[in-house]
Amino acid sequence: MSLIDQLEKAYYKYRAYIPQRLLYHPQYFQVLALQAQRAQSHDGLLQQRRERLRAILSTCVRDVPFYRSEVKLSAVELANEDPYALLRQFPLLEKATVMSRQAEFRNERYRLGRLHYATSGGSTGEGIGLWRNKRLADIERAFFAAEWGRFGFSFDKSQYLRVGADARAKANEPPTRVNGNRLMLSPYHVNTGHRSAILAALRSFKPAYIHAYPSVAADLADLLAGEDLGFQVRAVLLASEPATAGQLSSIVRTFDCPISVNYGLTERTNIAFARYESGKPLRFQFEDLYGVNENRVVDGRSEIVGTSLWNDVTPLVRYCTKDFGAIDDRGACELIEGRSQEFLIDRFGGRIPGLSIVIDEVTWDFVRLYQVRQRRAGAISIAVVPRGAAMTAEQQQFVLNAQLKRWGSFFDVELELVADIPLGKNGKRKLVHIELTE
Repeated sequence: MSLIDQLEKAYYKYRAYIPQRLLYHPQYFQVLALQAQRAQSHDGLLQQRRERLRAILSTCVRDVPFYRSEVKLSAVELANEDPYALLRQFPLLEKATVMSRQAEFRNERYRLGRLHYATSGGSTGEGIGLWRNKRLADIERAFFAAEWGRFGFSFDKSQYLRVGADARAKANEPPTRVNGNRLMLSPYHVNTGHRSAILAALRSFKPAYIHAYPSVAADLADLLAGEDLGFQVRAVLLASEPATAGQLSSIVRTFDCPISVNYGLTERTNIAFARYESGKPLRFQFEDLYGVNENRVVDGRSEIVGTSLWNDVTPLVRYCTKDFGAIDDRGACELIEGRSQEFLIDRFGGRIPGLSIVIDEVTWDFVRLYQVRQRRAGAISIAVVPRGAAMTAEQQQFVLNAQLKRWGSFFDVELELVADIPLGKNGKRKLVHIELTE
């Protein structure tokens, strides 16, 4: 075990006993205090938000090369004008611009050696990299702590199951390991071959919470369905990828507890949370103390645009996320339709959100996983993994007919039986896979 691994293990083992003031940056506690003031001082929060926006925009024009060259605002204007009016003078920002002029987005006041470079492979293969520091990581954690703390959850003190990329293990390693107050479960090991070992680890550890990707949380729920766990989960906390109605239904059936779903992205310009209510679509609430949330219309749909109120290291102003969802004046979003690369091309050349193509709830009795695939415009394949050894001809026809009834006027539809839909390198499973060949 490397020295870094040893230090990490010691940190998680003892952090529950370390005062939080020693663990986190002071702005972590500032965020928690602002969240606690919401009900008492709405006007005060609006003023805090305005001043944070003014500070970020001033930093951009003064210390960030890209904005210094692209935005012509004087110090007097930045100090006195309405910050929301100033914001509109900044250009809309695309991912390709950030990556082609990457060094120009870093704040020159920060020494490179003190920053951490965080990168994402990107769900399209077009990744993005940003510089961060511990302060920004602590600020973001505070927003999660405030929201998930409503369930009694604490990152430092709660016993919880973590299923994500940071819990990955090699094929020849055990599926679980204990790391302080976390039981780490490798997403690649959530299958019948490791069921007994996983169940034994869960019963021994007795996690009060589950923090996971939606796809692997649903896999775990299916794996443990009907089992007497011997402990009660207080909440399931989902992040890092879209959650489908089928996944949420499976999770609540097995764990019988509240479910919180997070929307966020590597660029850290927007954050939102939704609570699952059985039979109802997810309704996200965007966090207005985290960033300024806007929409721009692209091909008739509302793209989410964000500006972080805290990130002065690699500030992204009016960043176009390529995620789609109409946000109202109160920050509510009835539906996040998915990313631009998840839009399917119908036979008329129109674009349809891939996440809108779902299988009927009754089919979960004989379907374990599904994925929407498109290899040519105007045609889709519904890849299905049977729950048992196989699906009958009647079951296959039921699934296909349901999709033809809904989508047959837009696509040629076929059913594809597959043995599995494997997880990607990041431990996630794509719901929509587009690989157009013509």
